Amino acid sequence: MATFLFLVQLLFIGTLIVPAYTDTEKCTLLQNATASNFSVTVMPEAYKANTTYLVTIRDDRNYNDSKNVTEYLLQALSPQNYSIGEWDAVYKENCSFIDTAILNTTQATNWTSPDGNISSVVIRVYIAFTDKSVEFKTVTLNKEPETTTAPPTTTPNSVSMVQSSSFFIAVVQLPLLLVTSKLLS
Repeated sequence: MATFLFLVQLLFIGTLIVPAYTDTEKCTLLQNATASNFSVTVMPEAYKANTTYLVTIRDDRNYNDSKNVTEYLLQALSPQNYSIGEWDAVYKENCSFIDTAILNTTQATNWTSPDGNISSVVIRVYIAFTDKSVEFKTVTLNKEPETTTAPPTTTPNSVSMVQSSSFFIAVVQLPLLLVTSKLLS
């Protein structure tokens, strides 16, 4: 019985270690990525909360048998480098606490921005190749400046201001003039 419990514990520990190892191997490749010139399009182009974006990857370069695309990896990061939003992808992985969408053949997917006040988002796109090399490109979505229309303000013109202040002075001085004339007579 003790042997059985020991084997169950080893099996449980093994199930925890194996996914962590495979996750780390893929994420390690991302750390050695080099910048590239493939095209990444994000529509719409400005950041808004609770909005679904279409992220499209286009790479027109010709590859040979020793270097073919194996997968596309996508991440969305806040200005503080936190993973944000939700990817609409079948395969997802956690690379150093960053949610990563993995696309095998498709070169487009949707990303939905979170609810909240975020100034910008960086979309990172990686292309992994059969020779274990990785290239990346980033696209920054900035929040549109808020346009607020202030109600029109009217400034009284100087003539009406002078007229109203003259009228006020006349109204105040008239009773004083009457009181003074009664006292002097």
